[in-house]
Amino acid sequence: MKLPIKPLIAAALLVPLSHSLPATAQDGKVVRTGMSTADDDAYRPRFDRWYETVMPGKRLGIKLPKGHTLTINGERWTSKWRAPSSAQTLSATLEADGETVADINIFVLEPHSNIDSKGWLNGYRIGTYPRNPPKGFIRLDGPEDRKHALSPHFKLGQFLCKQQMDHWPKYVLVSQSNILRLEALLESLNEDGTIEAETFFVMSGFRTPFYNTAIGSAKFSRHMYGDAADIYVDVQPRNGTMDDLNGDGKVNKSDANFLYDYAQDLYTSRDNLPKGGIGAYRANAVHGPFVHVDGRGTTARWGR
Repeated sequence: MKLPIKPLIAAALLVPLSHSLPATAQDGKVVRTGMSTADDDAYRPRFDRWYETVMPGKRLGIKLPKGHTLTINGERWTSKWRAPSSAQTLSATLEADGETVADINIFVLEPHSNIDSKGWLNGYRIGTYPRNPPKGFIRLDGPEDRKHALSPHFKLGQFLCKQQMDHWPKYVLVSQSNILRLEALLESLNEDGTIEAETFFVMSGFRTPFYNTAIGSAKFSRHMYGDAADIYVDVQPRNGTMDDLNGDGKVNKSDANFLYDYAQDLYTSRDNLPKGGIGAYRANAVHGPFVHVDGRGTTARWGR
């Protein structure tokens, strides 16, 4: 039995927020990848569960479609609304004619400027960005915050850096560009019957510069900017490693290659998705095979 996968609505929707369009970080610089149409610049989220980010004290620069209302933490939004002065998560609902269009998490970011001179942010070690640091980070105050939805099939906790497991608050970055790419890939795999999965296992999402350096990763890794994820399918059986996607009775680099090729074909055929990278990796003593997917804004391929 196939799992119900909510269809992408990106082709018909647009996101004109100047500060929270789907964003990537090409060479550390933010690249906006929002879509628009000639006759309508109104805000509509990409899915019925979505998220936006805003800096403390700043406005959401949006124009609501006719007949729509946005309620944030129980209060009706107007163009004069400003985000609270401290990092937190706000719950928003977009409605049209009394019907809910989307549930939206609005993450008020913790400013990068709050990192101290030694690279710590409220006891969480961020480290130092080699160039072009992000303006801010999504803050998680406790384990329950890991459940905050980003989209229909991905939650905030899937992308946390693997450091200071018992420390709160934690901080994370997740780009909308890469969430769009991951949702499209998951949806397509499920729709054509290749897999039956509710989500991907995210082996590595956001990495702080401190952690990225500690594991010897690339100096300008996309993971530090929240626009990369190392993923695999882990459903049949759920055992902490890649499934046998190519059906040859073995789990190895060939399964990573299968997922890589599938993603390559999908992203090549879809001109309504942000551009980004794909990489295939073999197993080693620490992990099984996996595929890297990112939303860097330019096409990159390796490892196949």
